[in-house]
Amino acid sequence: MCDIIWCKKPQADGKPCDTVNYLDPYCFWNWKGTVNCAHCGTVYFIHMIQGHMYKGPEEQPAGTKPDMMPLYADRPLEGYEFYTMGTPGRTRPFECLPRHIYLGVPDMVKFSIRGRPVRGWRPQPPSAGIAGQFPFHWDLKNLSPDVWEEYQQKIARGEVKDW
Repeated sequence: MCDIIWCKKPQADGKPCDTVNYLDPYCFWNWKGTVNCAHCGTVYFIHMIQGHMYKGPEEQPAGTKPDMMPLYADRPLEGYEFYTMGTPGRTRPFECLPRHIYLGVPDMVKFSIRGRPVRGWRPQPPSAGIAGQFPFHWDLKNLSPDVWEEYQQKIARGEVKDW
């Protein structure tokens, strides 16, 4: 799902631009800045929160440089003329990556919400096999003494719950 900016700015011939600029969620999620129309170059200010348009699009004065370009744009009223990803000066290339603030290290979870140990933590011992596949018997006490000790402390504090 993505949001759009439908540019209706009048052109030199008096007809509206009628370009649909697609804003992909990976780059425009929780984003505030300016984006250009792929056809006429009009720059709009938008503020998106959790993927929803909070403010905008507001047309900016001529000469304003856009912070980012749309990923794709088309003109449905002009026979679906389109600007695909990476069209120089009109759209940006598709890099298949979220913005740098969303590239991080995954959280390591050793215990479930009920306080029971889970198998998703790292490092797993080599005896775990591929992707931590312990057979039906999972001897936590011998495989990871530190997690076992932490589990015993949680039991003593009453943090481990049943269903």
